[in-house]
Amino acid sequence: MLKFFGKIRQRLLTENKFSKYLLYAIGEIILVVIGILIALSINNWNEQQKNRVTEQKLLIAMQEDLLVNIDRLNKDILLEQRTINQATKIINHLDERKPYNPSLDVIFSEAIYSPDILISATSYEFLKFNGIDIILSESLQRSIINLFDVVYANLVAETVRLENQFWPSSVLPMIHKHFRETEFRKLKPTNYEALMDDTTYKNMVMHRVHFRKLALELKAKALIETEELVEILEKELDRE
Repeated sequence: MLKFFGKIRQRLLTENKFSKYLLYAIGEIILVVIGILIALSINNWNEQQKNRVTEQKLLIAMQEDLLVNIDRLNKDILLEQRTINQATKIINHLDERKPYNPSLDVIFSEAIYSPDILISATSYEFLKFNGIDIILSESLQRSIINLFDVVYANLVAETVRLENQFWPSSVLPMIHKHFRETEFRKLKPTNYEALMDDTTYKNMVMHRVHFRKLALELKAKALIETEELVEILEKELDRE
């Protein structure tokens, strides 16, 4: 093909038809440019198709992570509520100066329990590695960033802050002072009469109730926003 065009150019030059040669040369340049644009367009289309496949895989992986988080948050909320109930029960028991019985050992332990916060975010880390722009919908981008970088981040930070400040300074001293662990998640009072009269211990437990209520609110908020994002992802995947 190149030889064919070359012969035409050579013939036009030989016949001194410069104006026609110039028009032909311009036409040839235009054809070359059009060919390059077509090739670029095809390459761009192929790249976009690859991105759409990657986007779908990422959204599916994220949906799976979010479903795991929903399950964990639901379980954590139940545990938080149980801790609140057990703490309230033990305070009432002590305030009413009811006698000790071995069944209280489990309640003493559960009254100060707090579940670890564990968020599944592998898909989000992979998304950031590939670039958030791989997701076409800007509103979906904002929803994902808000959930992971704001809602989840705040939940984890607040949980760590409360536990790091309160557990070593207030909870552990009371455990060491009043209990011994006879079995896993059982705290047996060393002196039940002294425990009933210890206002500091009761205040510590009530503080645990306040913290657990705060944690419960944060987890409930995270749960709602996680469920909302799952619904958005389902709609987005249905359009693929």
